[in-house]
Amino acid sequence: MGYRWKCKPNGQFVDGHERDDVVEYRQKKYIPAILKHRDKYKVFIDGNEDIPEPNELPSPSTTRRVVVWYHDESTFYANDRKCVQWVHESEKAVPKPKGKGQSLMVADFVSAEYGWLQSKDGKKSTRVLFRAGKGRDGYFSSEEILGHLASAAQLLRRDYPDEDHIIVLDNAPTHLKRAEDALSACRMSKGPTPDGNGLWGVMANVIENAKPICDKRGKLVKEKKHMADTKFSDGTPQSLYFPDNHPEFSGRFKGMTNILVERGFNHAEIKNLRAECPKFQCPPSQLS
Repeated sequence: MGYRWKCKPNGQFVDGHERDDVVEYRQKKYIPAILKHRDKYKVFIDGNEDIPEPNELPSPSTTRRVVVWYHDESTFYANDRKCVQWVHESEKAVPKPKGKGQSLMVADFVSAEYGWLQSKDGKKSTRVLFRAGKGRDGYFSSEEILGHLASAAQLLRRDYPDEDHIIVLDNAPTHLKRAEDALSACRMSKGPTPDGNGLWGVMANVIENAKPICDKRGKLVKEKKHMADTKFSDGTPQSLYFPDNHPEFSGRFKGMTNILVERGFNHAEIKNLRAECPKFQCPPSQLS
């Protein structure tokens, strides 16, 4: 009849899979980036490496192979178990723990060529075991992601120096986070910050031993930082703050108007523009 006794198979998650911005990123950025190096990949057919014909071999300038590593994060629970099995007619219901139980997250890198990333002698790997949750290891934040990537890069440089490597991560928020001191227009003042208002900057997590610190209530401890310098079109750095020896605005934030003037905008044309309009709905006269 074509039926088999088994769990119903589940497909990939569809949440947002066909959203316009997701489709655009997938079609215009991700796929072209992957295909860019296809002549340098090993090709596998039915689990076996496909040996190309002589005329299909990479040219001398592209003899270095490219290996693609995928970042994998999987979470397992103490009460994970099979839900379908052969049960004898004499068996009765047995009490079991409520809920999924404690979790353990496993993060690692995997490739078709080498499997899970580890040293050539098998003594060192990049696998991370993480007990996510309040009162445990906290949460696998962007800081942990950066640390994980750094350990992978170090191992790849040491043990796989004859190949080039691409690491692919999904679009989870922790993988897309900006730098703590990245430029942000949120609540940015139009002119120099008033004297006595303290440092104007961005709130960043306090990091200790490559991990964010939490207070007694489990909340992340924050500190205010200068925003990082930006760059002019020619690559010259532009500071967003006046120098400490400035006669009037020592160390203070320059404000949007001064920053734009330094970038070539006409002061007379922008001085009457609003920094922000209520509900972001500006009248035509306030648009530029």
